[in-house]
Amino acid sequence: MRTLVVGAAIVDLMMKVERLPKSGEDIPCKETKTVVGGCAYNVANTLRNLKCEHDLCVPVGSGSFADIIRRGMKEKGYEPMIEEPGEDNGYCLSLVEADGERTFITVQGAECHFKKEWFEQIDMDNYENIYIAGYQVCGKSGEIISQWLKTVENVEEKHIFFAPGPMITAIESETMENLFALKPILHINEAEAKGYTQQENVEEAVRALYEKSGNLVFVTLGAEGTLFYDGKEMRRVASVKTNVVDTVGAGDSHIGAIIAGMSKGMKVEDAVLLANRTAAAIVGTSGPVMDLEEFQKISEEWENE
Repeated sequence: MRTLVVGAAIVDLMMKVERLPKSGEDIPCKETKTVVGGCAYNVANTLRNLKCEHDLCVPVGSGSFADIIRRGMKEKGYEPMIEEPGEDNGYCLSLVEADGERTFITVQGAECHFKKEWFEQIDMDNYENIYIAGYQVCGKSGEIISQWLKTVENVEEKHIFFAPGPMITAIESETMENLFALKPILHINEAEAKGYTQQENVEEAVRALYEKSGNLVFVTLGAEGTLFYDGKEMRRVASVKTNVVDTVGAGDSHIGAIIAGMSKGMKVEDAVLLANRTAAAIVGTSGPVMDLEEFQKISEEWENE
């Protein structure tokens, strides 16, 4: 099953700090790193590592950040599906604290200004799965993407994976209604689920989300594992112990592995276990993506368990 990954590639400027600075404070940075990231790019990298057929649909502009992204994509074997010469891509300042927790400050670019005509060149008969990143369904781009999805022929027969992320409360209500009407498979973390549904109990939040989407809901719980609900049974899959380096890209790798597992015919619970392992591998390394060689070594360790 082939997946179309729709979203963004941006440049992550990672800065490791002991803690976040207070307002007006000046603190030293322990380490810096510049990598290509963005939710869609991270998801695609996971699909690539898990040998799952896919195409990466992200706008690549013109400018210094776009050049970094273009080089990074080429190294991974991707050719840009969308070229936007009039604007540079954005970048994200990722502040990573000593415990691995991350805080983002994002400067938007071409990846946040989707155009209707970009989708006209895509033959959707090639895809059974569609992944949609939350950052790209805010504002006008959200209207364009949600309206495009409604026009996709036989869209009801496709699996739409929607990962709204922390932007879930910023997405326009009409866009959310249009997306929920497509019955997407929802992937979200505990804080986002509770915040959006205004429920204090995570299981009640999951049920509330299912009432809106009418399809599988996955909620990541950090060290407590992953909760998923199909409208009948709620199940929890335990997390995998790991030494946390940073949590950048953890959620993206998790949903990417779920897509890969389900595409290969895995039972949902087995796909979640694969996702928990994959996310554990990502948080155990620095940065939002993992090289294929490094991922293969970890995969061999899983097989020997």
